[in-house]
This record gives sequence, C-alpha cells and structure tokens, in this order.
Amino acid sequence: MPGPIPQSFIDDLLERVDIVDIVAGRVELKKSGKNHSARCPFHEEKSPSFTVAQDKQFYYCFGCGAGGNALRFVMEFDRLDFIPALEILAKHAGVEIPRGVEENPEAKTKKDNLYSTLHASDRHYRQQLKRHPSAGQAVQYLKSRGLTGQVAARFGLGFAPPGWDHLLVAEGRDDQRRALLVESGMLVSKPEGGKLYDRFRHRIMFPIRDQRGRTVGFGGRVLDDSKPKYLNSPETPIFSKGRELYGLYEARQALKEIPRLIMVEGYMDVIALAQYGIHHSVATLGTALTESHLSKIFRYTAEIVFCFDGDMAGEKAASRALETILPAMRDGVSARFLFLPEAEDPDSIVRKLGMTEFLKRVEESQPLSEFFFAQLEQGIDTSTADGKAKLSTLCAPQINRLPEGVFRQLMLAELSTRTGLSTADLSHYVASHQTRTKGQYSNNEPNNASLEQQSFESYPPNWQDHQKSYAEPLPNIKKLRLSPIKYVTALLLNHPDLAQHVEDNPLLTNSENDEVKLFLRLLALLSKNPSYKPAQIFAHWLGNPDRRDEVRHLQVLGSSEIYHPPVGTGRDDHAEFCDALEHVIVNEFELLPNQQKALHLLAQEKLNEREIKQLHKIHLQLSNEGPSTELKNAIKQRLVVNIAERK
Repeated sequence: MPGPIPQSFIDDLLERVDIVDIVAGRVELKKSGKNHSARCPFHEEKSPSFTVAQDKQFYYCFGCGAGGNALRFVMEFDRLDFIPALEILAKHAGVEIPRGVEENPEAKTKKDNLYSTLHASDRHYRQQLKRHPSAGQAVQYLKSRGLTGQVAARFGLGFAPPGWDHLLVAEGRDDQRRALLVESGMLVSKPEGGKLYDRFRHRIMFPIRDQRGRTVGFGGRVLDDSKPKYLNSPETPIFSKGRELYGLYEARQALKEIPRLIMVEGYMDVIALAQYGIHHSVATLGTALTESHLSKIFRYTAEIVFCFDGDMAGEKAASRALETILPAMRDGVSARFLFLPEAEDPDSIVRKLGMTEFLKRVEESQPLSEFFFAQLEQGIDTSTADGKAKLSTLCAPQINRLPEGVFRQLMLAELSTRTGLSTADLSHYVASHQTRTKGQYSNNEPNNASLEQQSFESYPPNWQDHQKSYAEPLPNIKKLRLSPIKYVTALLLNHPDLAQHVEDNPLLTNSENDEVKLFLRLLALLSKNPSYKPAQIFAHWLGNPDRRDEVRHLQVLGSSEIYHPPVGTGRDDHAEFCDALEHVIVNEFELLPNQQKALHLLAQEKLNEREIKQLHKIHLQLSNEGPSTELKNAIKQRLVVNIAERK
C-alpha cells in the first residue's frame, strides 16, 4: 500500500504555487497595499473583508473567519476533499504527487539555505555594480544599450568583478557557506586538489527569479571577447532551466493583468523592451521551450507571441516551438509567431522603431494556424492529388497532438479546405494515428490514477467531515486585545527565527493556559523546522482535526499588520518578542500560590531586583507555623545571601 504523502512534498508544493494566482483564478481580487482584497466567497457581504496576503501565503476573512493556505482555499472553494485539492495544486505546479516516498525534512532545510545563499550572492553583485573599481565598463555597456538606472534596478542587474575568488572571499567565510555556494552553482569545485573558484567572472549579472521573486540562479554576459558570451547557472535543487522564465516575475509585478506574453531569446531583449514600456516579455534560459514553460505562461495569460530572428536559426527555433506548443493549445489560449528582419533582434528593432511600431508588429504577427500550415506545406504542390495526400500525411499526426476541442476541429476544417477531403474523413484519418503516436510525445501531466482510493495515513479519511463551519464568525482582528501571549505567539508565527531565543522555563511548560500550550507547540514545531512560513505551519496541522481551532486562532493572529508591520517602521522584533515573553512569564508566575512562587524563585541561580522584592513580599505573607516555617527560613537565608552579594 502507498504510504502517506510526505509533508516535505506538501511544503514544497506550497512553495511552488502562489496563493494569489490560486485565489485570483476563482475570485476577482483587487490590490490593496501589499495584500489583495475581495468580497468573501464564503459568505454574503457588501464590502470586501476577504484578504489574501502574498508574503505570508494565506487568506483570511475578517467577517466570517475563513482562512488558510492555498490548499485550504481550493478545498473550501471547490468543495473538495484533501487529495483532489492536492491534485489540483500539483497539476497547477506541473509536478507529480509522490507515493510511498519517505519524508525528507533535510531537503527542505537545504533548499532554504540555497535560497539564502543566492540572495546573498544577488546582493553582492548589485553592490559591486555600484562600488567596484572595475564596474565602470559594465555601467558604460548598459548605458550604451540605452538602459536607465531604474530599469537596471528593477531587474536587479549586478556585476561579477574580474578575478577567480571575489565571491568566494566575500561570501564563502566558512566550510558550510562554501559548500552551499558550490551546490547553488556560484562556485566551481575542481576535483583535483579541491580548489574552488567563482563561476561568474567579469560579467554583467542577471538574477533569475522564480514566481515568488526569489533568486534561483543567474545569467552572466561577458564584457570582453571571452567565451561563452552568455553563461547560466547549472541545474540545482531549486533551479531548473526547463521550468523558469526570465522576466516573468518582473512582468507580473509591472502589470495587473498580462494581455499576452512575448517570448524573446535573451535577457537583454526582455530588458530592452521593458525600457521602452513593453513589460510583458519573457525569455527561456538558454534552452528550448518546454511544456513546463507553457504551463506557467498560460497561468498568467491566454496568448503567447513567439518573437524570433528572421534567420535560419530563428526558423528552426520556431519549428521547435510549434512542436512543443501543440499539446498545450486547449480552447481559450492562442499563439502567434513574429519574425523580425534578418540581423535584427527585439533589442535593436525596438530602439529603431519605438514601442508603438513594435507592438503593431506584434498585433500583426502570424497566428499559429497559419504558421502551422505554412511550415508543413513547404515544398509540397497542393494543387495535385499527391501533394494533398502528402500534406494530410504530415498534418495528421500533428493535429492528433492537439487537445480535443473547438481549435482542433477548426484545424481539421482548415486542412479540409486545403486538401478537399471532408472533415469526417480527416477525423477518421487523424484518429488512426492515435495508437501510432501514443506515448511518442511525453508531457508533464501528473499521473493521478486512483489517488482517491489510496490510503494516506497522515490525513483524515474524509475531509468533508472536518470542514469548518462559518455559522459562528471569529472575532474581528481589530477587536482583539493585545494580550502578551497573543502578541508573542503572533510574532513567533511571522518571525520563526525568534524560536532560537526561547529557553526552557518551567512556568511555561507547567502552564494550564491553552494559549501558552499553543505557543509551546508552535515553538516545538519551529525548533524542528526553523524555515517554516505561516502557510507551511498551517499545512502541517491541517491534517489533524484536533488542531483545527488552533490553526484558526493562528490565522487570526498572523493576519494582522500589528504583528507584521511594513518595512521601515523601525520596530525591533527581537526586543518586542523578548519583552512580550517576559510579560507572559510574569503573568504565569502571578497565578501561582505563594509557596510555589517561593520554590520557583529559590530554584533560580540568580535573582534580579524585581525577584528579590517578590521573595521578600512572599516571606512576609507566609505563615510562621507549620510547613511554611522551613520555607520562610530558606527564603530568609537566600535574602541574606543576596544582600551580602550586593554589598
């Protein structure tokens, strides 16, 4: 029997998807500050109280209390059990749900460390573009291409100085950091002698960002005659050239809605178009177009325009793109092909013609259907019966790769017009290629057969039995009292690294307060998984119905800006956390009877001024008879010792 779905897979899946995309595909969202808002889909309301926090990757309704991560939203909105909802997210991300695979928590930690390493490298390169003595050549090159400082900053352009160990010295301060730099592709390790050196040297650096805006790799362009002219990061656990698209994150940041995406060939093409106000272009990373690329593109727009140079290489690239896109041409999406004059590229032509003329050419580009038949008709005399038969033979297996739908029928109708054969005959002929071509073309769709019939021990058998009721709304976050325990819990939720500052304290571990118990459970979880974000915390407890109310409580706390202020407020989260935690401990202390208070204080190695006063007060309140006598004597001795130490 298959084992449970690994928690690491769910964590990774939630990292891959963006909750804004998931919700926006079902609910009309509006940008509201750094969050998105809408009228809640789970209850009737006149004004929006439903918020989606992209940075925390969860949603919350201040009206009815609905809240959770992307997985919870799909379950609630689509009215699905856990497994079908997980299948939808997996398909959205283009991954397959593993079965019977042991969970590997170390892999998640490693990925987080790689993200941090690349973030540090990104910051380093951007600093060098501003400060390094050799950066003048890079700046001059960017200016010669017509780029402004604003555009360079928007795309995070940087500079890798000449030399073999600039990044190594700056960021490889210990063995662990050096190992991460090697694994992230930033350093090259020579097997002989174990020598390390920078992969990128004397290059303009282009950070490659995933859909969350995290740097996952780099491209570098030389500033001299060295080869190769462009160099990309190698494949790593967090970077796949066949999955990422350069410029997609920047396009999503610049445009609320993307009318179409223009596929160009290189980094500079994307940036040059952006310089001229064309913010919806992307590029592959030195690799051919893949189905994963297309799946990602069609999540954000319904049309792609392939822009190729008008030379032989451009024609070959267009043919490969056509081959790849056919299985993705479901009804509702479209593709066009734009060929530039020979010796021109998007960078050069937009500088010559300007934005308006370039976009006009995009509008007039060739639809996929026209390009398809133009390609396959090359060298065929369609005025003859032999030519028509040959065209049918060439087109049949390709049309067979199109998804069932209106577009496929229209392509058959067009082939019918060109050959004179009826669409019925052509449909039969195309169908005859089904068995011949089945399995010839792979795709990235996950195999989800019989998932609902499998046993997944980590989760309840029927998630509908555990769906939350919205009949009783949670309290509005604005009305919540800022009690110390709520404050410290919310700070820990939003800043998991604070867990390292909490020491064992018997006042907390012995507390009967449910909120304190929740804080300790959260603390234990984050101590084992320090890289967890709120969405992953919720996902970790989502499979346990006993934790349902606790998750809802955390969602309420975590959704407030009070606990996660905007950047620039100057708040010291560590100081706030320590202060709030001290208040919690004091509150727990005050709930104890005097004898237990005394025993707790006497167990401390050192007492501060406040604790000495507390001990003195307890000494006065304790009875002079019975068991209290011995305790009073112990208190008296401790007070005398403390007075002597102070003198």
